[in-house]
Amino acid sequence: MVDILSEKGIKKYLKNPEMFDISVMDTVTSTNALLKEYTFASEGKIIIADSQTMGRGRFARKFYSPESCGIYMSLLLKPTLPPENAVLITAAAAAAVSVACERLTNKNTQIKWVNDVLIEGKKVCGILTEGGIDIKTGNFDWAVVGIGINAYEPENGFDDEIKDRAGAVFADRAPERRNRLAAEIINRFWDFYKNLGNKTFFETYKSRMSAIGHQIEVIRGENKKTACCLDLDSECRLLVEYQNGEREYLSSGEISIRRI
Repeated sequence: MVDILSEKGIKKYLKNPEMFDISVMDTVTSTNALLKEYTFASEGKIIIADSQTMGRGRFARKFYSPESCGIYMSLLLKPTLPPENAVLITAAAAAAVSVACERLTNKNTQIKWVNDVLIEGKKVCGILTEGGIDIKTGNFDWAVVGIGINAYEPENGFDDEIKDRAGAVFADRAPERRNRLAAEIINRFWDFYKNLGNKTFFETYKSRMSAIGHQIEVIRGENKKTACCLDLDSECRLLVEYQNGEREYLSSGEISIRRI
């Protein structure tokens, strides 16, 4: 069953299509890398690709991006935020992806802090936010939020390296599914982003957190420490308690976590 991504197909599902300059391409190196060449453009420029040859996630990890299986999308933003608040953009994007997937599949989603969306315990989406700084204000001059989604499982399955932890949003293919999902994510994210100061995304995000109330590993380089994840604060920092009773708020740029 053919499911073709197209600008026209996506825009017909958008609430305000005139707000977005969307380019849909067959293959790119990385939608984030490409969009960073257009940071002079107006907010709302979006690049979407059917496949990527050099897709990447946090900590420069490779993001598997085969053709006709996913939605690889980057959005250009002009936020008036200091760079330390970039996590709010990432969290808003994760919340948007979660709600969009649930609406189109009736499946429950979870969010692995800070930037992965899971269905039935398998990763279906990763998010990477990057930005440039205005040296006069210290705030973002621009930000690019990249959203990579496994809409379908590849015909021959996922690579051995990721097959145990990767999943797909849809169990089978159907026309317009990727266009509808891309549009639903854009609609949801834009609502959250335009109300970022009010953090309207926060309860949606927190309620889907997979770590809260569970034992986790806090990973900094080669160092791993077991902790209990107690809560998420309004700045999207995790509150953890280590085995010695010490508590710490974790920021996304510092660590990785693994639920035990």
